[in-house]
Amino acid sequence: MIIFVDFHLSSLATERTLIIGGHAVRFHGVNREVEDLDVAVDSADRSEDMASVILEVSGRSFLDNFCLGKPDNHIMLKNERQWSDILTSKKGVEFAEAYGTAHVVEVEGVTVRVISKEHLIRNKRIVGREAGREKDLQDVERLEALA
Repeated sequence: MIIFVDFHLSSLATERTLIIGGHAVRFHGVNREVEDLDVAVDSADRSEDMASVILEVSGRSFLDNFCLGKPDNHIMLKNERQWSDILTSKKGVEFAEAYGTAHVVEVEGVTVRVISKEHLIRNKRIVGREAGREKDLQDVERLEALA
């Protein structure tokens, strides 16, 4: 699903979220382009909470709140500047474990959590192999080279 929005990180930061994907790769020291903002959310049994965040961010009601509380969902939010992907699970990484070991940082006055290097590598290795995503496998090589 694609929702056109004026995306604000602060709206999602109020929920249990993790910055993942390219921004996390850059955070851990790899200099590479980033096309979107990927965010993992702790959505278990929280479909109504997630629907209200999406409503706040997008100004639109999510049609099927039930799917927001299930794993393996991918919601894409878009504005003129960037795509933002919200994922309700990460392959090879349990949310609670990743959240507990995440780096807490401030970005433009908003406190966010960035997935740990270990969990990022684990997830990107699995996704890269299963989906044949060369970019993810290159990220793994670059992250592991950073000792």
